[in-house]
Amino acid sequence: MIPDATLIYDGACAFCRRWTERVRRWDRRRRLELLAYQAAELENRFPAVSRAACAQRIHLVDESGRVFAGAAAGREVLRRLPGGWFWSAPFRLPGGLWIGDLIYEWITHRWGPLLRRSSDR
Repeated sequence: MIPDATLIYDGACAFCRRWTERVRRWDRRRRLELLAYQAAELENRFPAVSRAACAQRIHLVDESGRVFAGAAAGREVLRRLPGGWFWSAPFRLPGGLWIGDLIYEWITHRWGPLLRRSSDR
């Protein structure tokens, strides 16, 4: 089966790798391709997605080429997984994506790549 969308994540981030592995197991229909933004083919395959942007947030490129980032990408990932309509429901509520992005920022600063980058200074 050809994937519907590609999830682009930080392959150097242990938190990101752990969660993408969970997504891989949950995605029994293989609707998602998982691609670390460090992959050489990223810019050729997805010219609308920059490495710099991917260093800050996950991205999902759907079958029509639309790009989603951060919580919106998370919503799109969940939507494609078995039973994901239930887990993606909060993102469809008024303000859901805004709150999702705040939580996403908190997670990336606490456990993700932004913590690592800020501690490198």
